Amino acid sequence: MPMLRQDPLTGEWVIIATERARRPETFASKKEERVSPPPRVENCPFCPGNEHLTPPEVLIYEKNGGETKEKDLPHSASWNLRVIPNKFPALERDPNAPRTMPSSRCELFLSHQGYGVHEVIIETPWHNRHLADLSIKELEMVLKSFQERTVALARDEQLRYVQIFRNHRQEAGASIEHPHCQLLALPYIPPLLNKEYTRSHDFYLEEGRCLLCSLLEKEEASGERVILQNENFIAYIPFAAPLPFSTWIAPREHYSSLEVSPEGWERDLAPLLKEFLTRLSQKLEDPPYNLYLHVAPLRSSSLSYYHWHMEIIPKLTIVAGWEMATGTYINVSRPEEAASFLKTPEKEVIEALKR
Repeated sequence: MPMLRQDPLTGEWVIIATERARRPETFASKKEERVSPPPRVENCPFCPGNEHLTPPEVLIYEKNGGETKEKDLPHSASWNLRVIPNKFPALERDPNAPRTMPSSRCELFLSHQGYGVHEVIIETPWHNRHLADLSIKELEMVLKSFQERTVALARDEQLRYVQIFRNHRQEAGASIEHPHCQLLALPYIPPLLNKEYTRSHDFYLEEGRCLLCSLLEKEEASGERVILQNENFIAYIPFAAPLPFSTWIAPREHYSSLEVSPEGWERDLAPLLKEFLTRLSQKLEDPPYNLYLHVAPLRSSSLSYYHWHMEIIPKLTIVAGWEMATGTYINVSRPEEAASFLKTPEKEVIEALKR
């Protein structure tokens, strides 16, 4: 029988279609049909040597020795990571923009100037290295840039929320092949986040503790949907995962945002994230995926009821008319089976993690 499961954080229902469920291994795509790009592409605006093709960076981690040597980098790159304004931004800062968003339930056609910030985080000088290919140190830099830019943008009181996301491969929405994340700072709270805040707050008022902390406790006790864990982070497939292999990674300790996360958090997350993405790549033949963070609003200090987390959603099925019409997803893979499939590393995964 199919099963309806409710997402505790959003209240949305998900259909686990057990009658047409697919074995986890059947989701692997055909990797041999893809052509691996070169380490540097002459006309790529994100490749080293082409810095003049992008706006000046707002954050740069320059190469300073360490485990990356200059001779190993394409075109003798002088940097390991750059954060730049998006050349074609969805939102832009304008000092003349109104300081508050309009609000009226009676106004049918509300509009507001598109104030905000849109940035690109160029993760690496290498055109052909994605997150799973980066070293632990390089991955730490990517994560640290998330925090640095969030803290910097929090100084702008017109901005209320920072959304960081990554589209891996064209099928997931990447328009430029060179590995990168994006950041959008908004003058409002997105509705989905508002829903999470509200349900988390209601749970806190009733139970006296954080909703996600409670979920992590139960997931760890059960273990059937946990994929990876270390001392400070846990990766698991949620009970009501909306799509196959949808995975959450969350800190074990309660932190509501990157702004209040302790020093060194990226050093704890980087190895676990690398291992998860390596398993995903090896076992499902490098599927396209979307990665994003859900955090508390800017300048909200440490919220006792909200817990930040990362979500990674592989694009293995097509979201079509039913989902768009109802907002309800059909997951054709049982979360418990998907977690079990990713839980045990194969030989090639172990070898990849050694590199």
